[in-house]
Amino acid sequence: MILSDLLWCTDLKEKFVLQKLLCTFLSCSKEQLWTNMDKEIPDDIIQKTIAAYKSYVEDKKPLEYILGHVDFFGREFFVDEATLIPRPETEYMINAVTEYINSLKLGAWSLKPKENLLLDIGTGCWVLWISVLLQNPEYFGEAIFTDYFENALAIAKKNFETYTKEILALKSDLKICFFQSDLLDFLVHWTSKLPDGTTILVANLPYIPEATFEQNVADNVKKREPKPAFVGWDDGLDYYRKMFEQLFVLQPKNLVMFLEMMTWQVDILRQDFGDRIAFEEVKTFHFNIRIVKAYLK
Repeated sequence: MILSDLLWCTDLKEKFVLQKLLCTFLSCSKEQLWTNMDKEIPDDIIQKTIAAYKSYVEDKKPLEYILGHVDFFGREFFVDEATLIPRPETEYMINAVTEYINSLKLGAWSLKPKENLLLDIGTGCWVLWISVLLQNPEYFGEAIFTDYFENALAIAKKNFETYTKEILALKSDLKICFFQSDLLDFLVHWTSKLPDGTTILVANLPYIPEATFEQNVADNVKKREPKPAFVGWDDGLDYYRKMFEQLFVLQPKNLVMFLEMMTWQVDILRQDFGDRIAFEEVKTFHFNIRIVKAYLK
């Protein structure tokens, strides 16, 4: 079978999906695909493409899991069913951190970048903060990435290996560490100490209430993506509460947090922790989702 016959097969109606599958399995670009329409396709590639297409259409398996990667912020990252599929709105968090760093560039931080730490709690597949690092390599001297789940951390490390050269080309002395940890528990046994500069803690923790997840989340998401990465129990805030309590014990200096949650959840956290933590809403998307900047008072 030639490529054009497969692409225009009337039984395969999702042409965008078919095109993505063929580009991946044939290791070619979209432009190369469309300029080689008379190319003969090996039988094994045909069978692989049709099986993957059926998995998408009939089993509702997300295309990103089928392909094993996702395009995010201009780069390609590995994903599997141990991690959430990064959403485009995650870019709001990246922009919020970058804008904050840019606001400090006239200050003294630029004189001692080795003392600034990026602390990513619940890193998942690592796409969020590799993007922050690559946008702001001069700001950080060290970056720490944690996740509770070992299989998710394995994907993060795999993505790190892919971009190690690019990161080190921008910042050759950048120190990067990974920890399997329940939020900030690793700091209790960490042999180093938090640096004297600014620590930027970023956390897109599970914050969807259990009932909201069951009632409103699409069936294919429930079936395929890891529920623990979405749900923060009754009001969605259990993980944030736990992390804040850990911070009260650790009492880190010069800490700024960037968090994602729903608008009404910000009000709950202000009521529960407002005497010890300041919350500032800095980005809005999907009407009721906020990127929140917070710091210990």
